[in-house]
Amino acid sequence: MAPDERSRVEASQALADQLGPAAAAALMECIPPFGWHEIATKADIAGLKVDIADLEEKLFLQFDARLHEEMNRSIKWTVLSLFGGLAAIGGAAAGIAAIVS
Repeated sequence: MAPDERSRVEASQALADQLGPAAAAALMECIPPFGWHEIATKADIAGLKVDIADLEEKLFLQFDARLHEEMNRSIKWTVLSLFGGLAAIGGAAAGIAAIVS
């Protein structure tokens, strides 16, 4: 059962009466203001490490796929723009050749 603030104050006062205020304060600092069942264990932390590693791998795969997709899109538009520019230059050259001849 998690101690409430009232029971913590009562325990602190009882300790202060028996041991003195400094010892009571030192002991009360050792008692968490929540239940012991809420404290993370080594197994909890190990589980988090596994979860974080899985998340990291998934994020890397998503990033890699997105990067690949964006690079393909960029290359496609660069090539299309290059061919469009060459077609415009060719058309302009043909127009100039027609005017000159």
